[in-house]
Amino acid sequence: MKASSGDQGSPPCFLRFPRPVRVVSGAEAELKCVVLGEPPPVVVWEKGGQQLAASERLSFLADGAEHGLLLSTALPTDAGVYVCRARNAAGEAYAAAAVTVLEPPASEPEPQPAERPLPPPGSGEGAPVFLTGPRSQWVLRGVEVVLTCRAGGLPEPTLYWEKDGMALDEVWDSSHFALEPGRAEEGPGASLALRILAARLPDSGVYVCHARNAHGHAQAGALLQVHQPPESPPSDPDEAPAPVVEPLKCAPKTFWVNEGKHAKFRCYVMGKPEPEIEWHWEGRPLLPDRRRLMYRDRDGGFVLKVLYCQAKDRGLYVCAARNSAGQTLSAVQLHVKEPRLRFTRPLQDVEGREHGIAVLECKVPNSRIPTAWFREDQRLLPCRKYEQIEEGTVRRLIIHRLKADDDGVYLCEMRGRVRTVANVTVKGPILKRLPRKLDVLEGENAVLLVETLEAGVEGRWSRDGEELPVICQSSSGHMHALVLPGVTREDAGEVTFSLGNSRTTTLLRVKCVKHSPPGPPVSAEMFKGHKNTVLLTWKPPDPAPETPFIYRLERQEVGSEDWIQCFSIEKAGAVEVPGDCVPSEGDYRFRICTVSGHGRSPHVVFHGSAHLVPTARLVAGLEDVQVYNGEDAVFSLDLSTIIQGTWFLNGEELKSNEPEGQVEPGALRYRMEQKGLQHRLILHAVKHQDSGALVGFSCPGVQDSAALTIQESPVHILSPQDKVSLTFTTSDRVVLTCELSRVDFPATWYKDGQKVEESELLVVKMDGRKHRLILPEAKVQDSGEFECRTEGVSAFFGVTVQDPPVHIVEPREHVFVHAITSECVMLACEVDREDAPVCWYKDGQEVEESDFVVLENEGPHRRLVLPATQPSDGGEFQCVAGDERAYFTVTITDVSSWIVYPSGKVYVAAVRLERVVLTCELCRPWAEVRWTKNGEEVVESPALLLQKEDTVRRLVLPSVQLEDSGEYLCEIDDESASFTLTVTESYQSQDSSNNNPELCVLLKKPKTRRLWSRFPPWRRTAGTE
Repeated sequence: MKASSGDQGSPPCFLRFPRPVRVVSGAEAELKCVVLGEPPPVVVWEKGGQQLAASERLSFLADGAEHGLLLSTALPTDAGVYVCRARNAAGEAYAAAAVTVLEPPASEPEPQPAERPLPPPGSGEGAPVFLTGPRSQWVLRGVEVVLTCRAGGLPEPTLYWEKDGMALDEVWDSSHFALEPGRAEEGPGASLALRILAARLPDSGVYVCHARNAHGHAQAGALLQVHQPPESPPSDPDEAPAPVVEPLKCAPKTFWVNEGKHAKFRCYVMGKPEPEIEWHWEGRPLLPDRRRLMYRDRDGGFVLKVLYCQAKDRGLYVCAARNSAGQTLSAVQLHVKEPRLRFTRPLQDVEGREHGIAVLECKVPNSRIPTAWFREDQRLLPCRKYEQIEEGTVRRLIIHRLKADDDGVYLCEMRGRVRTVANVTVKGPILKRLPRKLDVLEGENAVLLVETLEAGVEGRWSRDGEELPVICQSSSGHMHALVLPGVTREDAGEVTFSLGNSRTTTLLRVKCVKHSPPGPPVSAEMFKGHKNTVLLTWKPPDPAPETPFIYRLERQEVGSEDWIQCFSIEKAGAVEVPGDCVPSEGDYRFRICTVSGHGRSPHVVFHGSAHLVPTARLVAGLEDVQVYNGEDAVFSLDLSTIIQGTWFLNGEELKSNEPEGQVEPGALRYRMEQKGLQHRLILHAVKHQDSGALVGFSCPGVQDSAALTIQESPVHILSPQDKVSLTFTTSDRVVLTCELSRVDFPATWYKDGQKVEESELLVVKMDGRKHRLILPEAKVQDSGEFECRTEGVSAFFGVTVQDPPVHIVEPREHVFVHAITSECVMLACEVDREDAPVCWYKDGQEVEESDFVVLENEGPHRRLVLPATQPSDGGEFQCVAGDERAYFTVTITDVSSWIVYPSGKVYVAAVRLERVVLTCELCRPWAEVRWTKNGEEVVESPALLLQKEDTVRRLVLPSVQLEDSGEYLCEIDDESASFTLTVTESYQSQDSSNNNPELCVLLKKPKTRRLWSRFPPWRRTAGTE
């Protein structure tokens, strides 16, 4: 990509790249992309380095920033890489995509199997059969390569070669290869040799020889891999190696990836002759391995994929492209974002022999952290094959009965997808195994490679237990290849390479080819015919689809964004759409498309719109309503379609511009509703004077009416006269009482509008005039609006049930906690109820459970646990229960050393039988140490005592002997304090007369009071359990 800077605007930029297209010969192929720039760029399309021009079969589409190339009736010669190039005054950009044209399904008889011999002369004609196929080869750059094939058939077939599905003249200049037909005296059938002069790295690929005659088609393929010759070491070992690539002229792009995720780099390069591509990391060439995959994708891009990125993978990645015309570079700086919670000890690469075992081991920060094991993307469950062991913070995976397919990348994963990665190498007859699965599109070439320990051995290829034809197998030295050109669904299955008792297997999956959808209808027109109808006409698509198809008609109400299907039609012509086909009155637009088994065509919208009105009929009419004085009266009816209507009250039209209104000020209030097909009129709190009112409804085709009658209530409520609001505490007994004017008159209880049902938790009683609702033990969910309803009258009760107040039992005072990094800190709070909810806060923000914070509930105890603290975890914590709070202050100190004194090596001289004390002071009283002498751990005895006192650790020799001389270490984690003890028969100095019966080495600060909780090193606790 070329670009220039300046004040001329912005260079072209692709928002959407063209995607590769695969079509059957004779179908339509279309490439689309979206490119922006200021000024708007000029877009041209190229193929093979030549700009394309519009023709009968090739047209260019442009709609604003969207550009396209449409290729109708695609032919095999149209296959290749198409480049969209955009230019403006500020710069240039391009994008490319490959078009693959497949042979149409053959209608002639199936080709004969490859093992069938050529029919003798006079025996009749037949489809091509390969007598000898090309052989896969592994060569060094610069050598000459010859691929040969021979095929028989009557009439004699025509042979031609392809590389990676493309014609040779589209890939190379004519000076790079030669085609050499065979001579008749060389044997029966036709032969054609492909000679590649001075092989280059881009010549690697799959070469397919096609044989075709009037009766059919056959193909045979081979793999060619061209490798870089090994570089000779420099004559002067002190001489610095020459740089692999020239320095970058501009800053590289930056790419961030989370540790354990994949990073994918793609480089698209064009040039003639085809460039050679090399990937480099930090200036060194990269070779493919288990975690670094290098391949070329379907649209010609060169891809480097780094799997399960680790911190060691960060650095500068460069794609270097070279040919005889020059060199170009593209670079990206990879940064790996490490998680906060990490494995204490990551996995290490291991090796194992076939039929043996392999052991992977790592350590997590805390023994309570769960982990899972994976082989690449497949989770491993515990079984005899995969033994999984957890011992404290150690996580161990033991792989039993190793086989070639166990070779690969293994992961141990904590919560939050924190991973550690290691390679398992299985030593055996097979060095390079097959991939676990291989996905190939129908019609593409499938290549499988295996590398063996010994050269010249013969393996066995099979699919689902059946041996594969020899013509698709090749071996050379340590390499074994299986090439399946133009795969079909029948080629799918489990493919296995066997060598003695060793085997490797892959799952070959063949995906279907995407067929082109049918074209859209043409000449779509709309005619507004008779009242409340519209006439739509159209013609079939051109060219007509080869498979059966139908037309789908859809409608859209103007102002809406939704298109709704009307109906489907098998034949083109005309259709009349009446008003009965729409759900509600409105202006409608229509569109139509073609649908077949291969998909749907673009929609064609009919120009204009039509006003249609549905014809309604009455489904459920109005009914007379009888209510008591003060109640609401509801009138409703259902129609067959959605349509607007008008309500009348006593012959007066009710206004519909407001959902609620009044007939006149101070008179009857009403509300009108329409939900789908139902219309409702609600008259609020009707009175005696409203009795006899006539309600009517009218819409096109429907008129209906009903009457309102007000009944006199036979009873009234003595108490309560007004709504009662009551508040209770959980477990209280609640009694609601309603007294009526008549004895034993029935009444019904409701809660929140729903009729209550009697149970052990809700009792309803009637005693003369009094009706009671009793809740023996009230709960919070019993809160609500209760109603005692009888004939036309009701009593209302608002009930609120609350939990009793919560109290914090411990701690009652402010708690201060001190810890060091990586320690586990636990804050504990005890409440007076086991079911009492609490909330934890840190620095005023509510704390949520995560990988770094664990919230525990156990009876009345509430705990906040920080499994592996960091300095940032310090702060002010609160445990809030109701209106009470417990306060904690957590301070995390970043300690770089466990050992306080001594800071250097100590030399001790003693006389035999003296008492010697070696002393080491630690920063924590609970820390455990290990004493060693000359590299071996010491054992406590009467002659050697080990003592602990607060932060001091001592090794005491009550009566030192000559053999006690040596180097003593006090060890903790990766630190140690060193003491060199020398024991003699007597002092050698002049001051030997001043003997001291006890020699004590004690290096420490003046003793200060320390307040440390005596908990294990992984836990610091505040509060009360």
